[in-house]
Amino acid sequence: MRIRPKDIRAMIGIAMVLAGALSLAFTSLTMEESLLDVCSADSTARTPNALLTYLPLNYIAIALGVASYSRDYLDRLIEKRFKARDLKRLFLGAVVAGGSVHFNGKKYCVRYYGKDAVMHSVFRNLAYMIYYVRPSTVEVKSRRSYVTQLYSKEAVRELLELSPEFGSRSGGAPSISFILEGKAEAQVEAARIIMSTSGWLTCTFSRRLNGMAAYPRLGLGSVTPLSLNAQYKDLMDGIGVKMNVAQDRRYTNSGYLHTSELCSIDAFREKGGFVEGTLVKRGAFSGIEKNELMNAICSVSRRVEGSKDELLSLLREYSSSAEENLQMYMNRIMLG
Repeated sequence: MRIRPKDIRAMIGIAMVLAGALSLAFTSLTMEESLLDVCSADSTARTPNALLTYLPLNYIAIALGVASYSRDYLDRLIEKRFKARDLKRLFLGAVVAGGSVHFNGKKYCVRYYGKDAVMHSVFRNLAYMIYYVRPSTVEVKSRRSYVTQLYSKEAVRELLELSPEFGSRSGGAPSISFILEGKAEAQVEAARIIMSTSGWLTCTFSRRLNGMAAYPRLGLGSVTPLSLNAQYKDLMDGIGVKMNVAQDRRYTNSGYLHTSELCSIDAFREKGGFVEGTLVKRGAFSGIEKNELMNAICSVSRRVEGSKDELLSLLREYSSSAEENLQMYMNRIMLG
C-alpha cells in the first residue's frame, strides 16, 4: 500500500495529540504528590515535578495535532478541485450555522462560536485560504467554549452580499441560497460543516415486551428560524438525507430538523457524516467522536437489551477506543 505525504502528516498529527494528552494525564496524576512534597517540612530538599516544566509544550503538541485534522479535511477538498467560490459556500455555511457578522464603519468582524476545537481550526483554515487573513481564537472559560474572530472587510462585504439579512437590525434570518446554487460536492461539504456546527446526534429508548430498544435520532438546529429551516431541509434532501421539520413550541416561527430513519442516517454516513474529529459535547455520550457514535447507534439500533443502562454501556463499548478516550481527555483539558 502506498503511503502518501498527507497520510504521514496525519499520523504525525495523531501521534502529537496522543503524546501530548498522555504526558498531560501523567503530569496531572503526579502533580498532587509533587505539590504536597513542596509544602512539606523538608521542602527545601524537594523540587516540583520536572514534567511541569514542559507543560506548555504539551499544549502546543495537542494544538498542532488538532490542526492536522482540519488541514487534512481541507486538503481533501482541494484534491476534489474545490475552487475559492466553493470554499466560500462552506464558509457561509459555518457562519450561518454558528457565527455572526459585525461592522460599524471602522471595524469589520466575522465571529464563529462553538465548543469543538476541530471546527474552530476548520474555520480558521477556511478563512485563511479564502481571505489570506489568519483569525484568532479565544477561550470563553465561563461557557467552556471558544470564539474565533476574523477581522476582514472583504469577508464581511461578501457575506452581506450573499445574505443581506446579516446586516438587518431587525434580526432577519440569514440565507443559504448561495450554497443551494453550488455543485453537488460543495453542497455535501457545506451540509457536513453545518451539521458539525449545529447538528446533533442522540438516541431514544423504547420499552419492548422483553426489554429496551434504542433508536437513533439525528437532528439539526433547535430554535432555527422557519425560513432558514426550510432551506436546511432543501439542502439535506438534496444530498439524500431526508429530515422532518418540527416546530419549537417555546418560540414562534422557529424549529429544527430531525430524523430517526436508518436510511437517512446511513445516507449521511455515506456522504462522510460529521467533520472528522468532532466530538459530542453534552449528555450521556459527551466526549465521544460523533461519527463513531453514529456508527455505534446504527449498529445497535432496534437491538433489545434488559435495560437502558445495558444499552448505554453497549453503545459506549461500540464507540470507544484508546484514541477516542484520549481525544475526549484532550478536549476537556483544552476547555479548562
